[in-house]
Amino acid sequence: MVTGYSQNGYFENALELFKEMQKERIALNVVTWSAVISGYAQRGLGHEALGVFRQMQQSGSDPNAVTIISLLSACAAVGALPQGMETHAHALRKCLMTWNDDDGEGEDRMVQNALIDMYSKCKSFNVAHTIFDSIPLIEKNVVTWTVMIGGYAQHGDASAALELFSEMLLNASSVPPNPFTISCALMACARLAALRFGRQIHAYVIRNWYDAGMLFVSNCLIDMYSKCGDVGAAQGVFDMMPQKNSVSWTSLMTGYGMHGRGSEALCIFEEMQKVGLVPDGITFLVVLYACSHSGMVNEGLRYFHRMARDYGVDAGAEHYACVVDLLSRAGRLGEAQNLIEGMPMKPTAVVWVALISACRVHANVELAEYATERLLASESENDGSYTLLSNIYANAGRWRDVARIRLLMKKSGIKKRPGCSWVQDKNGTAVFFVGDRSHPQSQQIYALLASLIERIKAIGYVPQTHFALHDVDDEEKNSLLSEHSEKLALAYGILTSAPGSTIRITKNLRGSRDCHSAITFISMITDHEIILRDSSRFHHFKKGSCSCGGYW
Repeated sequence: MVTGYSQNGYFENALELFKEMQKERIALNVVTWSAVISGYAQRGLGHEALGVFRQMQQSGSDPNAVTIISLLSACAAVGALPQGMETHAHALRKCLMTWNDDDGEGEDRMVQNALIDMYSKCKSFNVAHTIFDSIPLIEKNVVTWTVMIGGYAQHGDASAALELFSEMLLNASSVPPNPFTISCALMACARLAALRFGRQIHAYVIRNWYDAGMLFVSNCLIDMYSKCGDVGAAQGVFDMMPQKNSVSWTSLMTGYGMHGRGSEALCIFEEMQKVGLVPDGITFLVVLYACSHSGMVNEGLRYFHRMARDYGVDAGAEHYACVVDLLSRAGRLGEAQNLIEGMPMKPTAVVWVALISACRVHANVELAEYATERLLASESENDGSYTLLSNIYANAGRWRDVARIRLLMKKSGIKKRPGCSWVQDKNGTAVFFVGDRSHPQSQQIYALLASLIERIKAIGYVPQTHFALHDVDDEEKNSLLSEHSEKLALAYGILTSAPGSTIRITKNLRGSRDCHSAITFISMITDHEIILRDSSRFHHFKKGSCSCGGYW
């Protein structure tokens, strides 16, 4: 009964019966214990699952392979590496990882796959890959490949995920990828903005046509194309889909939103309702996000107020964060502050960081200090808030305050994440850090960049030295600005790309205002369209203008 309830979606009933059995001191066997542990694990309640396992051990009942698999899933859900390692050791002691059938598809394989998944999600990739490599090639099944590729794509090195996927395709005659494998590879492409590889995977999908999982794969393709900067291709995939669900519509809206095309996103939203799909909280998050990144303040506020009134969707902290961002980007910082102070729930870190980010753009030091104090009072270790405040002080020339914040960060063990940019070329991915001279063509890169800077200065570009975050003279600030990673990536892209081709650059942090200005001017003197994806949104530069319209 406990197993039946748990496996058929009635876990509360299973739990109630399980607790009644414990209360009545009815002997529990391994099947009962495993069903409850599995039920918790499937719901992402890893700590609760581990708690039940401890009770199981105290009762003297030995786990079987099903128990171990569920425990590993629970450890993966909460990143509990020490408990996962203990479970691994327990499996070895109980000989639950020895081959026990002729075709190699027994419970031991499932345990190994669960171990790869657990170690990957706990970001212990060396161990995960060691287990993966220990399985003979002929005995790896599609789940084995998928959990390793997915682990890299979601939690580690996206490049390693694509390398492993390529290796799998070389052996596709024996173990072809399934829709879940394809989705993991597309996720890696999206993270790297690896458009060329993503197109190759799309071609593979078309050739092999996954009927059973095509809706799922198509939704992943929409996401991949959007995040690789080709929202037109995302729209093409959407238009060709014979069936669509709410994820399809929401993914396309998100794509238009991150490219600053809010009007198109809202058109998709209206069309979605016409086909009978009812928007939920996630849909409204996408709508508000699209309005925020397109400067559509009035539209965003209207939809925010309509959520509960017309659709019965209560606004959560995430929706308030979007509206704070919407108002803040437009310079309406007082309204954003009033909205935060009137929230029916405690403001989250995301809410305060949105306000602090806008304070940097609009040079409001006083409000930034206020917001940072509130943030640190509720979440003392937010490295983003320290960095933002330090940058705001630097922009205002308050170098003593910059030094004070950086000392606080050092004492707290908080390290600023280094900015880097990368660009795709025919040979793969070229990555650049600020002031990077490690590339074999660095001499040509710096020479070309210096030439570009001189040319755009002649037509009106003025380096925005107040965005150079160091207390040095203007000449040295100019030098520091010229070495930003996105400028180096752009110079390399121009150096290695065919005339008239599109250059796609990705940055792990938000782009700087000076780089935005410089790239706008560079797009006037070259025949390239330049697409920059930073941590916030996409910018499409062409013939001296940007798709954001200067709306930062």
